[in-house]
Amino acid sequence: MSTLLTTKEPASPQARRHVLRVPFRVVSPTGRVLRNVPLTCGLCLPKGAAPENRAWIVEGLREKSVNAQTEVLDRWNDGSVRWLLVHFVAPELTDHETPCVLVPAETEGSFVRRLPARDASLVRDRDAFRLTLPDGECTFRVTLTDSNGQRLGLTVKDIGQESSGAERQVLTADLQVEGRQRIDLKIRFEVWPFAGLVHVQTRLRNGNRARHSGGLWDLGDAGSFLFRELSVEVTSPELTSPRSIAWRVASGGITRTADPGDDIRIVQYGSGGRNWSSTNHVDADGAVAVRERGFEARFPNGVLRGYRSEPTVAIDGGRHEVSVAVPECWQQFPSELSVRGGSGAIGVGLFPAIDGLIHELQGGEQKTQSFWLSLRASAKGEQELNWVHQPPRIVQPADWIASTGVFPWFPGTVPDKDRFAGYLRSATTGTRSIRARRDTIDEYGWRNFGDVPADHEQRHFRGSRTVVSHYNNQFDMILGGILNLAASGNADWFELFDPLARHVMDIDVYHTTQDRAAFNGGMFWHTDHYVDAATATHRGYSKANAAGKADYGGGLSNEHNYSTGLLYYYFLTGSLEARETVLSLADWVLRMDDGRSTIWGLFDSGDTGLASRTVTDDFHGPGRGAGNSINALLDGWLLTRDPKYMQKAEQLIQRTVHPKQDCDALHLLDSEGHWSYTVCLNVIGRYLTIKRDAEQFDAAYAYSRDVLAHYGRWMAANERASLSDPEGLEFYTEAWAAQDFRKVNVMRIAASCCDDPVDEQAMRQRADRISDDAWKYLFEFGDQHLTSRCLSIVMTEGLREVFHRTCEPDYLRPSTAKYPDSTWAMFVPQKTRVRRLLKSPAGLLLAAVRTLNPVRCLRTFDAFRRHIS
Repeated sequence: MSTLLTTKEPASPQARRHVLRVPFRVVSPTGRVLRNVPLTCGLCLPKGAAPENRAWIVEGLREKSVNAQTEVLDRWNDGSVRWLLVHFVAPELTDHETPCVLVPAETEGSFVRRLPARDASLVRDRDAFRLTLPDGECTFRVTLTDSNGQRLGLTVKDIGQESSGAERQVLTADLQVEGRQRIDLKIRFEVWPFAGLVHVQTRLRNGNRARHSGGLWDLGDAGSFLFRELSVEVTSPELTSPRSIAWRVASGGITRTADPGDDIRIVQYGSGGRNWSSTNHVDADGAVAVRERGFEARFPNGVLRGYRSEPTVAIDGGRHEVSVAVPECWQQFPSELSVRGGSGAIGVGLFPAIDGLIHELQGGEQKTQSFWLSLRASAKGEQELNWVHQPPRIVQPADWIASTGVFPWFPGTVPDKDRFAGYLRSATTGTRSIRARRDTIDEYGWRNFGDVPADHEQRHFRGSRTVVSHYNNQFDMILGGILNLAASGNADWFELFDPLARHVMDIDVYHTTQDRAAFNGGMFWHTDHYVDAATATHRGYSKANAAGKADYGGGLSNEHNYSTGLLYYYFLTGSLEARETVLSLADWVLRMDDGRSTIWGLFDSGDTGLASRTVTDDFHGPGRGAGNSINALLDGWLLTRDPKYMQKAEQLIQRTVHPKQDCDALHLLDSEGHWSYTVCLNVIGRYLTIKRDAEQFDAAYAYSRDVLAHYGRWMAANERASLSDPEGLEFYTEAWAAQDFRKVNVMRIAASCCDDPVDEQAMRQRADRISDDAWKYLFEFGDQHLTSRCLSIVMTEGLREVFHRTCEPDYLRPSTAKYPDSTWAMFVPQKTRVRRLLKSPAGLLLAAVRTLNPVRCLRTFDAFRRHIS
């Protein structure tokens, strides 16, 4: 048990006046009394405010102060803390909102500090894991069975400690499934010693590639892993002779009791929603795999059925009580929570064994699931897990966030009467709320929950029902949700970006190293336009839609690579999975452009161009392909400060744009073909803010600043609202108006790079006119302007438009650094270079010489093997 230590006398009022105080609020959705709630949050700090990490405490809770365990996630260029991850336990929350402040501990007055408790320990105990805690111990037995129900062996690769501290400790076990290559299971035990809580998180990963023959990515692929069950059984020496059992199926609902020897089984079969049998839930044969709408609870006295369960069970062993709660039980169905009273065991069915149901994990797919456990020397644990199903959230004030400068072009609080605020209210409430959107196609279940339906596809869908189409984080809805959480302080935004981030990390990212370099570790596109996703699930192309279409199918591409939301999700939550995913997406850019890893590398090992192409293989000017690649590299650099990411980002900038580029020759006013050039310019603006924050005003910074000024002048003279020229559009849709907000923001960023006040004024005036036109056109589309595609764009670009319209300009200072005078020519991709090489006698001779290099031959053979398989 912990020891209490009293600190020094209170600091004087004069000394406390200059103490750094980091404000935040704890928002509790229910307003019910909650006790011993563990909280983790990332808090942002202004540059220079905290030169180093130190001891911190939280003020504002019912006790005078609460200890905080912290770790630095990101620093400013001067070494001071930018993002600080904070862990603490709230002894009691009684209101919807609790204002708090984080302060350095050494400046605080007399308060109670706990000395570090004995660390938790994790050991392998035959076919289970024994976790020892300050108040007792628990054993976790994992069961994984194949498609025939036969138990699969698990080999321990590593048992380690991810984090250690007085308030929170994290222990991990990495397992390999025996006889199944590249099927891995990772278990994290997040221990909160003083609260007697454990958050158990499992991640089952299929690291094999999908075969995706013909560019089709359906269920039933040869690379899939089929299994019947993944479950965890929890036992404790304290429960060998249980006294009583308590259980409930609804958070805050009726608590039922059972005799010590009774068995209880709660199974959530479907979402419980009105569209529970949606074709969103088809199996490899195209049949809906959900047999029942909601949940069923079986117990000795009968059967209880309902729609949506939020289950908790508790076993009282006398001196100790063990409680387990499963968050997102109905959202992530199928799931199960059970008790075997005779043995005092609690079972958690993460993928439960259900008659007739085979679970399929596609190649490169993973699934992360979790449950909470309370082990306390009291009979109150069951009540203390009330918060699991509706957890409290932490929010910082918008104006504080704006003052820190952690988000570029962030306006702080947006007035309620602003047109942007009005748009968001309409697009996120009522029939357009996040939950209502998900209900339309039952975007629930372990594979689906978190994603947002691509409801704009309905307009051109030829079927008679609601199209099943997945948005897959297009235009980075995660980032948009985080920015609007920051601007509004409304914790409801967690409902969008938190499950979406976890879905993207599990399902939308291709977790394999076995496929071709241009695919490994990348992000899947949204599902195909205007057709059902069918058995492709969240991967772009299905065999169901291929009939009669020449050259149908495809794969991952640089044009769909959205990492910045995951970067900030890491800063807000400390999720190491998010950090790894951001780096995976940055490394994906490096791999796809590495000519040594392709079938053409035998003859030409130079850059492929796959990182910079947009729409066609031969266009390497400004576009979303290059823009998204540069952006992912910047995120990789922010996480690691590894120069390889910044160097590649600057190479791609100089490959695609130039301060003297002929913009007319690029046909940028062709909206259908080149609308996304502003994506690239927008990212270059972000690059400049990152370089400025790092105080790197070098030649590459000067080059990019001149590029934006050059494009700004051209845009001021030539650009207009996209919908003002309907003849140039194939589809006259609301998305064009939404995309114009990025266009006007680019012009305003360009104006901040301009040294001529006349040119600057011209850019800002043209931007204002197009902005007004964009808002006008947007609202002409009725409810269609509230669809997910528009919302995803406006959440970010509309908020930044508020900044540029209402705040002082964020000038990007000039640099005295010089860059070489040069001209620009379109990059020639590797495939084209090789074809040209093989057309000339001299080229053939050179190619023949290169084939004599054994390293080249081996790499090419490997690339060819991956390509044809």
